[in-house]
Amino acid sequence: MCGIAGSVSLGHAPVHAPYASAACAAMAHRGPDETGSFSTPRAALAMCRLKVIGLHDGSQPVFSDDGTVVCVLNGEIYNHQELRAFLAARGRPVHGGSDAQVLPHLYQELGEDFVERLHGMFAVAVYDTRRDRLVLATDRVGKKPLFYAAPADGTVAFASELSALMLHPGIGRDVDPVAVDQYLSYRVVPAPHTIYRQVRKLEPATVLVLEAGRPQRQSTYWQFSFSAELHDTPQAELDDRIDALLQQAVQDRLESDVPLGAMLSGGLDSSLVVAMATRQLGRPIHTFSVGFEHAAFDESAHARTVAEHCGTRHHVYRIGADDAKDAVDTILSHMGEPYAFPSAIAASCMYRLARQYVTVVLTGDGSDEIFCGYGRYRRLRDLPASTDLADRYERVLVDGVPHAVKDRLYTAGFAARIPGHPHNYLQARFDRTDPSLPDLDRAMQVDSSFWLSDAQLVKIDRMSMAHSVEPRSPLLDHRLIDYVTRIPAARKLVGTNEKAPLKRVAARYLPRHVLERRKQELAVPLESWLGTALRGTITDTLLSEASLDRGYFRPDALRSVVREFRPEHSYALWTLFMLERWHQLQEDSTARAAATAAHA
Repeated sequence: MCGIAGSVSLGHAPVHAPYASAACAAMAHRGPDETGSFSTPRAALAMCRLKVIGLHDGSQPVFSDDGTVVCVLNGEIYNHQELRAFLAARGRPVHGGSDAQVLPHLYQELGEDFVERLHGMFAVAVYDTRRDRLVLATDRVGKKPLFYAAPADGTVAFASELSALMLHPGIGRDVDPVAVDQYLSYRVVPAPHTIYRQVRKLEPATVLVLEAGRPQRQSTYWQFSFSAELHDTPQAELDDRIDALLQQAVQDRLESDVPLGAMLSGGLDSSLVVAMATRQLGRPIHTFSVGFEHAAFDESAHARTVAEHCGTRHHVYRIGADDAKDAVDTILSHMGEPYAFPSAIAASCMYRLARQYVTVVLTGDGSDEIFCGYGRYRRLRDLPASTDLADRYERVLVDGVPHAVKDRLYTAGFAARIPGHPHNYLQARFDRTDPSLPDLDRAMQVDSSFWLSDAQLVKIDRMSMAHSVEPRSPLLDHRLIDYVTRIPAARKLVGTNEKAPLKRVAARYLPRHVLERRKQELAVPLESWLGTALRGTITDTLLSEASLDRGYFRPDALRSVVREFRPEHSYALWTLFMLERWHQLQEDSTARAAATAAHA
């Protein structure tokens, strides 16, 4: 696992030489064990490495035998041994023990299609010196991030984290009004947008090719193919296949030259992963969970029960309001842009706890979007089909600032900068789905290419890497996804029984009471905190002079929303708070630093 960064000239201007190494220095938390770099007047690539596989011979960048291809990788390639055999059979032996070392040879053998052979989580940059070509690519589901921008000097720059990319002096910091509008609805900025107008996120399963003297080329090499075609497959056959695919996914993620553990919330997904992993390893592993003083949010007792069943060495951290206060700035600094999922507080605490004992953890993330596990799917199913699907789903998905509250808050000037306001951004996503499929399958397909990567996987990546921990998610194995997405939603959500096939598989490994528990996501007692310990901080932040002068919101309307706190507006208030706090941390502090430098 690493942080990667670089810049390549697409014209006559040389690259800004200090950028790549400075960006990696800012991402030292992603790779505290080792750094490496490559530099010419036309290109500079750098990385910071968290050593997991190939501890002594896995340095990056990695090069082809003739030195013409150079690569940096963030992530893990689980099938690197298979790829070594493939390349050796074609006369391209790969030396060294690191998974990254297959990449330049695979690129030379297959060209830009090399990513289709990769099985794992990755964001990779390949620089072909002979063609002045930069290839940027991301894994199928978006586990590993990559941001990029094209400054006005004819170069392109990229980095694993947005804050690191913004160290490039040629990238503008103009905030994108459309990104703000989307953030306020969904509590995240969806790809390909970022909070900055000039910067883009590379979407999942994407290959971007930038070459001197040629137009930019971008392609998608894989997608979530919800088809509902397995509607007649016998239940036993479905269950056996899911079991086998998940066992293989767990096994592939157990390779590690450093200590390995697992996150264990006590829910179905993480419990099943832990049960499979301990059975395959045949020895105890460390497991980690968080608890809360509020009983309604505390699953730590359930997690401990599963830990005892699986024989793990279990560790628990109890979260209080002070942890929430302390976590806010950590979350925003690593996100680099506004992000308002309070579950990131719990995730940060869990990964900080895990880092005391291990470097790699298995997680149970990723099943809800493919096994029909969210409560909103039941709500969508039960809504009358009297309006357009995108409009119906917008009603159940938007849980940040509702449209009515936005209309109350926005200044006329800011609203005018958002094309088509008020706008349902889900419509374009539903337009890319198959209209012949049932509504639930189409909703899961939208979530899989948007909610999963932009909300859930962003949280996992940033909060784990903030504490130098590598997360691995067997339920996000693309082979498992390819099979499960062919099962109709009606066979996954049966009455009120969510994720029915996965529960049947889990019954082979776990006690019945684990399967019958009411589903609870990794939530925090936000409403209580907003009304007590965090109330002063949020009020002072949102009603500060700087906040009232941003130009987004009418000051009187913002004062009214903040002072009239309603429990049903908890997420809206948190969303507004995290936007303003991001401005204070990133933009206001940057402006102050620039002003200080100008007067020095």
